[in-house]
Amino acid sequence: MECDVLVVGAGPGGGMAALTAARLGLRTILLEEHAEVGCPAHCTGKLSDHAFREFTLPRALAINEVSAAVLHGPLGAEARIRRRTVDSYIVDRDAFDQWLAGEAQKAGAEVLLGARARRAARDGGWIQVTGGRGDRALSVRTRAIIDAEGARPVLPQTLGLHPSRVWVHGLQYQVTGAAVESEDAPELYFGHRVAPGFFAWIMPLGGSRARVGLCIDPRMTHEAPVAYLDRFMREHPAAAPKLRRAKVERRLAGRIPILGAKGPSYAPGLFLVGDAAGQVKATSGGGIYFAMIAGALAAQAAAAAVGGDAGAYARYEQRWRRRFGRELWFTAFARRALNRLADPEMDLLLRIIGHDAGVRRAIEEFGDTAYQSRLLTPLLRQITRAGATRPATYPILVKIFGSLALSWL
Repeated sequence: MECDVLVVGAGPGGGMAALTAARLGLRTILLEEHAEVGCPAHCTGKLSDHAFREFTLPRALAINEVSAAVLHGPLGAEARIRRRTVDSYIVDRDAFDQWLAGEAQKAGAEVLLGARARRAARDGGWIQVTGGRGDRALSVRTRAIIDAEGARPVLPQTLGLHPSRVWVHGLQYQVTGAAVESEDAPELYFGHRVAPGFFAWIMPLGGSRARVGLCIDPRMTHEAPVAYLDRFMREHPAAAPKLRRAKVERRLAGRIPILGAKGPSYAPGLFLVGDAAGQVKATSGGGIYFAMIAGALAAQAAAAAVGGDAGAYARYEQRWRRRFGRELWFTAFARRALNRLADPEMDLLLRIIGHDAGVRRAIEEFGDTAYQSRLLTPLLRQITRAGATRPATYPILVKIFGSLALSWL
C-alpha cells in the first residue's frame, strides 16, 4: 500500500489533516486504531465558536452552547460570568469525528479502521510504516506522516523524535439525572482537595444530562482520579446536591499532555498534530480547535514536502506557533501560577471576580476560551484596582502577584 500522506489517528486533528490533504490532491490514507471513528469519546467536547466559523462546521454537530460559567472556590466563593454572545459549543465527539472522517473520505482519502501503526522507518525518500489490522499485518509506504495518535504517540520515537510531556490524569462520567443550574453555564470547581493541579467540572449537555469530571496532577497527589471524582460527587457542598440522583452512562479516563509543546513538532517525514504535539491549553486541557488548525497546516506543509520542499517541516512549526503558540505559552504560565496558590488565595481571587463588577466586565468583554492571553492585562488591571479598595486583601494579593511573578521565570 502506498500514499503521499499517511495520517495516523482520526480525531479532530487527524480528520482535518486528512480532509485538507485529500482536497489538495494528495493520495491520503487515514488510519484509525478503533473499529469505529470517534469511539470511545476522548474529552468533554467543548469547541470554540472560532472553530465553527473558521472551518464552516455545521451547527448540527453541536448539542449545546456555552455563553456563561459558574466558578466555585475551595472555601465557598462563587463567581458567575456571562457573555453577550456564545463562546463555544459542546459537540458529540462521536458524531463530530465521524463527520470529519466522512468529509475526508468524500474528498478522496482512504479510511482504514481497526488499523494500528506500530513502527516507522525511513527508506530513501519514503517512510515504511508497519503495524496490524485485525489479525493481518499492515504495511504502508508513504512520503510523509501526519501523526495525530493522541497523548501517547508511538511513531515519533521510532523516527528519532522524543517529545517531553507533563501529564494530568483525567476521569469523566457522562450522567443523566443531574440537576444542572443553567444549561449554557459549565460549573468549574477549584481547590487542592477537589482536584490538585487542575479543577473539576459539571458540563451541561441539555436537560438532565451532563459530563462530570476532573483532572489531577500526579506530581501533587498519590490518590487516583476516581477517588477524587467519587468524593466530589458524593461530598462537595455545592456539587453533591446537584448530582445526588445522577446515573452514570459512560466513563472516560485518560491523560492530557500539558506544558508539552517546547520541543520540535516535526522530523524529516513527520509532522505531529494535536495532543501528540502537546498543542493543549494548560489551563483547561482543551485542544480541539488548535488541533484542527495544526492538522490543516500540517497537510499544507506535507503537500509542499511531497513536492520536494525540504523546508516545509520547519515552516509547519513556525506557522502553528504564529497562530496559537502564544496561547500555549500563556496558559502554561497561568497554570503554573494557579498551582502555586493556596486554597485561601484562590478563594479570594474568585471572591473578587464574583463581587467586583469591573473585574467581571473585563472577563466578559475580553475573555475567550480559545485566546485566553487577551484577558491578562485588563484582568490584572481590574484586580489591582479592586484590591486597592480592600486593604484587608493586600497580603493575599501580594501572594497572588508573587505566584504570577515566579511562574514567569
